Order: sequence, then C-alpha cells, then structure tokens
Amino acid sequence: MEKRWRLAALLVAIASAVIVIIAWRAWFPGRSFDRAAWQADATAESGVRQAMADRLLAHRTLVSKTRAEVVDLLGEPSSSEYFREWDLVYRLGMERGFIGIDSEWLVLRLGTDGRVAKARLVID
Repeated sequence: MEKRWRLAALLVAIASAVIVIIAWRAWFPGRSFDRAAWQADATAESGVRQAMADRLLAHRTLVSKTRAEVVDLLGEPSSSEYFREWDLVYRLGMERGFIGIDSEWLVLRLGTDGRVAKARLVID
C-alpha cells in the first residue's frame, strides 16, 4: 500500500512540474530583450533576435511606443524592399524550421497618433 502512495506522489510531482514548465513557457516565450545582443545578432543570425521578438510580441511591449522609442530600443530599421506597407521593418534572420529558405521579419505599423498600433512577425 505504501508503494502505491509513493508512486502516486511521484506522479503528482511529475505532473505538477510539467504544468509549471508549460505555463512558464506560455507566459515567458522566447528570450528577454537585451539591446546589445539584439544589435550583435543583426548579421550573425543565431536566432537571438527571433527569440527576443517572440517575447516582445507576446507581451505587446512595442505597442503604443513612438517611432523614436522603438528606434532607441531596436536601432534603425532594416532597409528592405519588402513590406512597404509597414512603417518599421526589422530582419530577424532565416525562417525557423527544418528548411529555412525565407527570412523572418518584425514589422510595425504606426497609428495616426504616431505610436505603434500593430506589431507582427512575417516571412518573406
């Protein structure tokens, strides 16, 4: 009988740990923002920008910021012929997945008040 209680307690502990991990990953996706790492990854394409962008988008960090605030945080936008309908465009790196043939981009649209109204991750 004692073996069953130990087994049950072990299973409850494992299930609790799994739930905590899933909840943590849902609330804190990606990686916390680090300006130096963001700037360093501009050409390195190590996936650092992608991970940071995931968290920026999940927490809506950029929404309501002015263009100047965004540029101060992320640096000058990437120069690109893609996504001309967006106001600020940042290249994040190669598309994630098994075969990454396209690039991922963070795109921002400013509202009439000059603040970020929309922020998305897109693939070219």
